[in-house]
Amino acid sequence: MPKKELDYLLIPDSSGKFMNERIKTAKKELGKRNVNEILILKGKDSEEDILYLGKILKKGDRIGFDTFPLHYKEYKVIIKKAIKQNDFPKGVRVENIRTKQGLNEKIYGILGLEEERIMHKKVDYQKNRNEKTFQKTKNLFKKILNKI
Repeated sequence: MPKKELDYLLIPDSSGKFMNERIKTAKKELGKRNVNEILILKGKDSEEDILYLGKILKKGDRIGFDTFPLHYKEYKVIIKKAIKQNDFPKGVRVENIRTKQGLNEKIYGILGLEEERIMHKKVDYQKNRNEKTFQKTKNLFKKILNKI
């Protein structure tokens, strides 16, 4: 069965090895199906990416996140919260365009997923959040992992 068309192929902004892997995966995906638009997500973190998408998407849109599996799970958790807050439309079809998930991505993915499950009750912009310590720790790990 052929893959369905995507309204948006979403590539989270990152640096180094992460971005190179995402570009490879995106090129492969573009060869397999029609994609109406490619967006590079430039929020300070995943929550800001979802808030941005909530402003442009509409019910029935089909989107694909070009990222590793744990990061995709983090996006799904945030989307559920954003829908409850009316900051993301219901009825958007979401899928993962999987990139490789090595040890570095696993560590960073676990940190991001746990941050969403434990820390944030509300989806908001970084500047408005209270829990800065966990965010700083996660950003430090991200810098270290990007250098490995």
